[in-house]
Amino acid sequence: MQMLKQQVIEIIQKALHNLDSQVAGAVPEVRMENARDEKFGDYACLLAMDKNIRERFAENNAAFKNPKVFAEAICEQLNRLQSEVIEAVEVAGPGFINITIAARAQYAFVHQARRDHSTYGRSQCADPRNIIFEFVSANPTGPLNVVSARAAALGDSCCNLLEAVGERVHREFYVNDFGNQVNQLGVSCLLRALELNGCKLKFAEKQKGEAEPIYPEGPGLRFPAGGYHGDYIIDAVRAVLETDSDLLPSAETLQSLAELSTESDPGDDFLAEQELDETADLMGRAAIDYFLDTQQRDLEKFRVPFDEFYRESALHAGDDVLAARDKLGRYVYTEDNKTFFRSTDFGDDRDRVIIRDDGRPTYLLADIAYHYDKMKRGFSHIYNIWGPDHHGYIARLAGAMQALGLPEEAFRVLIAQQVTLMQDGEIVVMSKRSGRIITMAELIDEIPVDVVRYFFIMRTFESHLEFDLVEARDTSEKNPYYYVAYAHARICSIFRKATEFKLQAGNPEQWQSEAIDRIDMTPERQRLLRLVARFPEEVADAAANLEPHRLVNYLFSLAMALSKFYGPRENKIIEQDPDTAGVLLDILDAVRVCLRNGLRLLGMSAPEQMTRAEDAD
Repeated sequence: MQMLKQQVIEIIQKALHNLDSQVAGAVPEVRMENARDEKFGDYACLLAMDKNIRERFAENNAAFKNPKVFAEAICEQLNRLQSEVIEAVEVAGPGFINITIAARAQYAFVHQARRDHSTYGRSQCADPRNIIFEFVSANPTGPLNVVSARAAALGDSCCNLLEAVGERVHREFYVNDFGNQVNQLGVSCLLRALELNGCKLKFAEKQKGEAEPIYPEGPGLRFPAGGYHGDYIIDAVRAVLETDSDLLPSAETLQSLAELSTESDPGDDFLAEQELDETADLMGRAAIDYFLDTQQRDLEKFRVPFDEFYRESALHAGDDVLAARDKLGRYVYTEDNKTFFRSTDFGDDRDRVIIRDDGRPTYLLADIAYHYDKMKRGFSHIYNIWGPDHHGYIARLAGAMQALGLPEEAFRVLIAQQVTLMQDGEIVVMSKRSGRIITMAELIDEIPVDVVRYFFIMRTFESHLEFDLVEARDTSEKNPYYYVAYAHARICSIFRKATEFKLQAGNPEQWQSEAIDRIDMTPERQRLLRLVARFPEEVADAAANLEPHRLVNYLFSLAMALSKFYGPRENKIIEQDPDTAGVLLDILDAVRVCLRNGLRLLGMSAPEQMTRAEDAD
């Protein structure tokens, strides 16, 4: 079934054609918005407020330069059409057109929802795109943190929404398993392994007035100041050595290093020894595999699937990275033995080095090569979710994509802002040593996945999120996820009770448009009809704008509308005659479909039974 808003747009286009057929064909798509207040109807049409459109029609009728006069003329044509979809139109303010939809037209979507069931809200775009959506892509040097968890919830929801409107989506996690960070991880793991085998370590400390951290005097092998210090490294080392104890240096080397670590200042020259250098490299690679495996398991638990985990090391294994330079063509030049990309041609504040003077590629060139590989794999649109510290990186990579021939609109980066964990009004210190929650795994062990995903999605990408742990732990309707979930469970409870009283909804396969005429259309009933009809539009709009929070807002509004519906006595199902009860059950069943399908698109469950929901009539 065609979406309701599109039906109204086509009716307005007919009205414009009747007003002036020569001009109507040149008018762009009619702009429509949901009414800001239900007392103004269902939609607001802003057509008459568009000066350019008014001037076109004013060529044959000068009075149409006045937006109110133009709006009144459009409304007159709409009334003449006598549409079964539009019940009433009125001009408000300087020229807004308020449109109220007929109950029968909205009830048709109730029937559609009940018949389509799990597919209601889905649609098929005319020209599906091949989209590669890269998100999370956390460094495989530790567990996923809460910022990565937010990116995972947002990215997965965006992919679900795009698929719901018929796009072809490939979900990808880019594994940064190459470069200095891997070397640092290997050295960090090696030193922790030595510590587990009797060596003393010492750590640099930041001293007041000093630019660089200073190691304390006394014995201990120096742990690199730029290494990975978290306790999770010790966990990784234990797991890696349990699998392959041969990664440890020889017993003789371990004994020698243990003795060295007791000296006053053993320095760090020992790391240059070939055996230890090779051991650090092997341990780093083993730790990468360990962390990637734990990240994959955590993501699976978080209900976030990926089609591919693409390793950066695969790019460097061949000539793909350096070969990307030649693909940039005239946008590359050499200066001071360095190779630059002319990113200023695409709005960047300065040109960027892509090959250093020693011949090594920069991270930017590797990223360009990776994204060019996406293009070679046949993807027409490239979407990424990055962390807030990457905002300044967008212009240079976007420019590189255009240099490679990708249309500007086909490359998009969404920034997932920071997450602050709050406890009783205070910020939770991000310290694993203190036992506070900082990793995604710890968070979803503490709080149900449904709640975590809801909280991560309910704000825009650009909004800094304060995650209230007290609110998240609350299982009452004060928790916004449970408020929506209880609404679904309440409807299930109503149906169970209705069955006891031998009341039932109509057959979803038998459309009876006149059924809605048999009941009084109260504001509470009308509100539910309106929201059920609007669900496919909400899904389409959230997908088109990559804004899953819009669907969260819709679901919360639907749950609120159900709460208001449930209040008046005339909506108590078991107190109604069979015809009225049947129509009301039809509406409630459609509401249930919207709640369930909406939650599932956002990666959340819709429970059929909850303790607090059993007070239904």
